[in-house]
Amino acid sequence: MVRGKRLWISLLFLLLGLGPGCSKKAPSPSPPSTEPVHGGQVTIAVTQDISSFNEYTGFAESTELAILDLLFPSLLIEQPDYEQHPPSFAPNLAVSWAFSEDNRTLTFHLRPNARWSDGTPVTAEDVAFTFRVQKDSRLPWSGQEIKDFIEAVEVVSPTEVRFRFSRTYPYQLMDANDGHILPAHAWGKIPIEEWTHTDFSRHLVTSGPFRVASHVPQQSLTLARDPAYWDPPKPYLDRVVFKIIPDTGQQLSQLLAGLVDVVLMVPPREAAELKRHPKVEVVEVPSRVWGYIGWNNRRPPLSDRRVRRALTLAINRQAIVDTVYWGFARLAKGPIPSTMWAANRNLEPLPYDPAQAAALLDAAGVRDTNGDGFRDWQGKAFTVELLYPSVNTLRAQAAVMIQADLAKVGVKVQPTPMEFTAMMARQEAGNFDAVLSAWEEATKVDMASLWVTPSATAGSNNFVGYSNPEVDLLVAQAREENDLDKAKVFWDRAQELIVEDQPVTFLYEGVQLVGISRRIKGANINPASVFFNLPEWYCEP
Repeated sequence: MVRGKRLWISLLFLLLGLGPGCSKKAPSPSPPSTEPVHGGQVTIAVTQDISSFNEYTGFAESTELAILDLLFPSLLIEQPDYEQHPPSFAPNLAVSWAFSEDNRTLTFHLRPNARWSDGTPVTAEDVAFTFRVQKDSRLPWSGQEIKDFIEAVEVVSPTEVRFRFSRTYPYQLMDANDGHILPAHAWGKIPIEEWTHTDFSRHLVTSGPFRVASHVPQQSLTLARDPAYWDPPKPYLDRVVFKIIPDTGQQLSQLLAGLVDVVLMVPPREAAELKRHPKVEVVEVPSRVWGYIGWNNRRPPLSDRRVRRALTLAINRQAIVDTVYWGFARLAKGPIPSTMWAANRNLEPLPYDPAQAAALLDAAGVRDTNGDGFRDWQGKAFTVELLYPSVNTLRAQAAVMIQADLAKVGVKVQPTPMEFTAMMARQEAGNFDAVLSAWEEATKVDMASLWVTPSATAGSNNFVGYSNPEVDLLVAQAREENDLDKAKVFWDRAQELIVEDQPVTFLYEGVQLVGISRRIKGANINPASVFFNLPEWYCEP
């Protein structure tokens, strides 16, 4: 499963670039290759270094997980076909799988030729070991609840492993597949209680299309082709370099100078100009990211849904899409992106209607009582502090526009840029009025972690404190359904209620703009991951 991100994305999505890094030497002119060729190097610009080579020891954001995909196997590869139905799966470490007649047991058959980088076979014991790690409460892995209904993972033989479930439900295959498989023979020697402060780069044993060739902290991570990879002749590239460039402007400069080959999010303002560059292709990738303003639902008068709805109606969200994102986004309609099969197709974005917003604020008792042009609440000035990450220039522009729009209906907004970790600390403590951020929806539709009352605690994904008993019931009913079509009926109604309540203002659905050198061939840039088929990339000779 591609999990939703608890990091309420400040999304500096990475960028893909161009340049002579796609070749060992400066290339001589040659006709385009029709067949993949081995050799060459691709350099990818990333905003930050990898935090750990072990995803279970902390929070791993989407780019970090995509890099780990190149080093550690998953049982299956989730496909990016979730617009019309739940995602399907293709073989990876597992070549086949089957459910028992009662659907309570799922058996995987593993590749017999899979090897760790030290030559040790990858076996069913590695899968069972990984499950024990995933379930260990001493580790801070955010996906532990995904494994709740898996009772046991049993080793049948070195190439056969069996998952036993406590109940049947639609996401059994997805949940069994979630997470990378770890080397039991190497990492099993390290006591679990030491994992969170262990440098796993010193114990690195991998099994994927690439191995780690070198890692210079805060500068670069270089991967080299693994000659023992189980799916020859892939990978075609000799090396992949992740070059750490925090500033997106510098990423673009190095892209155009030929110093990097790949940049993951081209800023919208530069995308149109970059499209005219003869050596670069800009790929527009529909994403599962939606931008929002998270209102503190526990803090009056924001606890009144009339006030939250009024604030949404007063913000010209289309202007933000057109001005900040240069049209490379679309208005968000609700809590599930329109690119996903489970989105309620009957929802429409709330209109821009300052007059209705003013009427709702008046009805909620938020009025200008002293004639200063700004509204008050219970005898005090009603000022909304709007937090956003200081490094995110797009959010900064949006914050200014939101401030201006709300001032027109008498609501004073104080935009407050913050260092990201400091902002997260205030958010998790519940010490905020509003947060300008984004969420990447998981491919496993559930709705529980964001929208139900039990999750409305400080530090949770539902940090805004949203609570609606009817939504709680609908989500619970959906979770009990084995038929996803029947579950969608409950989800559709839950989405309608959430839009009515406006616990957050749904601003936009993002489009990831990926810039990639035209000399890179075979790249399938899609919503699953920019690196989805990186083992199949090759450089035109």
